Amino acid sequence: MKTVHLRGYTDLARATGEGPIPFVAANAGVKGDGLDLQMSGVDLTRYQANPVVMYDHEYWGRESLPIGRSENVRVDGEQLRAELTFDLEDDFARTVDRKIRGRFLNAVSIGFGAYNIDEAGVPERWELYEISVVPLPLDPDAIADPDRAGQFALARALGIAGGRGSAGGAVDEHTVRQAIDSLQALLPTPPPGPRLDASAAADRARRLRALEASL
Repeated sequence: MKTVHLRGYTDLARATGEGPIPFVAANAGVKGDGLDLQMSGVDLTRYQANPVVMYDHEYWGRESLPIGRSENVRVDGEQLRAELTFDLEDDFARTVDRKIRGRFLNAVSIGFGAYNIDEAGVPERWELYEISVVPLPLDPDAIADPDRAGQFALARALGIAGGRGSAGGAVDEHTVRQAIDSLQALLPTPPPGPRLDASAAADRARRLRALEASL
């Protein structure tokens, strides 16, 4: 038996400049729909043949055309990641792209089919149908990554903005992510609570600038 659900997750989408925008399309674990989408059960065959990006799961009618496409759709640990490219020749798609880069939109939601769901809510197999940009994701924890500023600082320091090194050669994603992880490991862990106080935030920013200057 197959069931179809919609659920939302967030981005790594505090993107600036140009090029594809990276998103976390799905996370393993039980969410508001009661399902636990384990990455070992995902089937990407159908989606990779037609990697459409929609808006708010609008599928029907001549006006409900894709606004973009997904690239580099892959499983990364307990996450499904994708890079979204929008059709900048389309007025609405260009607006969505601008609002994501401006941090007015931050979330995506996936449409999928789930098969043979066990009592714990884990499907034996689930099939990705589409990815939609949405204003409000189902997952209440679907908020933009709060430390993207550090990643952009590292990218500027390494001269790899846009995915290319200072010498003009391509920089592979693994190298970039290792560098980002190393930078974040050097920063102090924020204290518990909903947000940093002003003093801790200023100290974190100062340390980040110092690290960037030393690279």
